Amino acid sequence: MKIEAHKEGSALTITLEGEINNLAAPEFEKVYQNICKGVREVHIDMEKASYITSTGLRVILFIQQDMEDQGGSLEISSVNDDIREVFEFTGFSSFLTIR
Repeated sequence: MKIEAHKEGSALTITLEGEINNLAAPEFEKVYQNICKGVREVHIDMEKASYITSTGLRVILFIQQDMEDQGGSLEISSVNDDIREVFEFTGFSSFLTIR
């Protein structure tokens, strides 16, 4: 998996590419934790993400809860049909903003 993060003021954009699996998810979380100080808006671009496991979902849940605690927001965009189906099956689509 490839992860790119760009912080501008209180906004953070994370671009994910490839599989968000058990090996990649800890790196995803580490990237977020290393840059999240002062962040109030997180945008995760999943246009090039092909797959997500429960470990990847846990990281997204962690980010969502962190943003809620700080009064911030999380938005996920460009989700493919397979990942969208996982979000719907797990109930994540009921509380995530997915565009």
